Amino acid sequence: MFTCFLPKVEFGAGKVNHIADYVQGLGTKAAIAIDPYMNSIGLGDQIAAQLKKVFIESVIFADIEPNPSCFKVDEMAQKAKAERCDFVIAIGGGSAIDYGKGLAVMVNSQGSSWDYTERNDHDVLRPGSNTLPLVAIPTTSGTGSESTPFSVLNNPVLKEKSTIVNERIFPRLAIVDPELMVSMPSKITASTGFDAFAHALESFISLKANPYTTMVSREAMSIVVRNLPEAVANGGNVKARENLAWASTLAGSAIAHIGVTLPHSLAQPVGGMFGVPHGDSIAACMVNVLEVSWQSDLEKFAAISTLMDPSISSLSLRQRAEKCPDLVSKLLSDINLHVKFSTFGMTENDIDKATSIALTGYYFDIECHPKKVTREEIRQIYKACL
Repeated sequence: MFTCFLPKVEFGAGKVNHIADYVQGLGTKAAIAIDPYMNSIGLGDQIAAQLKKVFIESVIFADIEPNPSCFKVDEMAQKAKAERCDFVIAIGGGSAIDYGKGLAVMVNSQGSSWDYTERNDHDVLRPGSNTLPLVAIPTTSGTGSESTPFSVLNNPVLKEKSTIVNERIFPRLAIVDPELMVSMPSKITASTGFDAFAHALESFISLKANPYTTMVSREAMSIVVRNLPEAVANGGNVKARENLAWASTLAGSAIAHIGVTLPHSLAQPVGGMFGVPHGDSIAACMVNVLEVSWQSDLEKFAAISTLMDPSISSLSLRQRAEKCPDLVSKLLSDINLHVKFSTFGMTENDIDKATSIALTGYYFDIECHPKKVTREEIRQIYKACL
């Protein structure tokens, strides 16, 4: 038995130009949380002008940074509350949408957004029924934030990341317009695209996988493998961008239902400690995690390998499963994203802290991984990733 849920998705080239048709009834004044680059090229003003035509006011918040700070979310929420905003439009990559989700929670809530994040060493506050409606408009194809109930926040004082997990921050509407992604630089295309692949792979192997998530994660992986190298090499290929946008939405839907597993659990602490782009931190540990995990579920890992390289279909189940780490490593080479945690400044002296954060803040993801790992095994994986 399982439950399926999805936000409404308006998908296709040019869809953003019709936003006024989609948001009527959500509120009368929008807080627009937008990536600063997208705002600088006029997208924020364009959205505001369209809303004005249907008598919806708006306030633009473009002070968006990678790895959203919980303190910045709190500050923006106070301003949005003072402006009497009653719904949120988030435009950008995962960071902008995470800011938007945090705004939606905090405009009518007490405390700090950090109090709402999931960690097993403190009591967690829960978003209430006064959480604002959210519209998500992704401009990258990878995070899948447009179809998840997650908001990943950074605490720069603690140098930790943690996540708000609650159905109330599901976007009421996602507008996925591939034309917004054409200008994305190749490095960001690679990083966010690999994040989408990781979402799909991790949900596919998760112990919580169900028929729905298995279906969509398999399809998402297949789409990424076929299209990401082309999008990195030729960013103007609108069809490749469209395919990746759809894969991102599918993979986001999969993790919305069952979450992620060990690679994300290990990557998030490093992202918080060193300010690393999320997809890069996933890339730094994925192959090492697969090397210690492929024997835990031969059928699943063999299926991933065969999907990535159909020519190996005649090999035995074990032989195909064993190839999974190398095939993922090849994908990383194809998109020029071979990095290690040491690339970001991590040393052996940081391993104990990262391990503790992983076990405290991401224990629920570790529990979903098919290979059970101890604290010492996590330390050894971190060491191998340096």
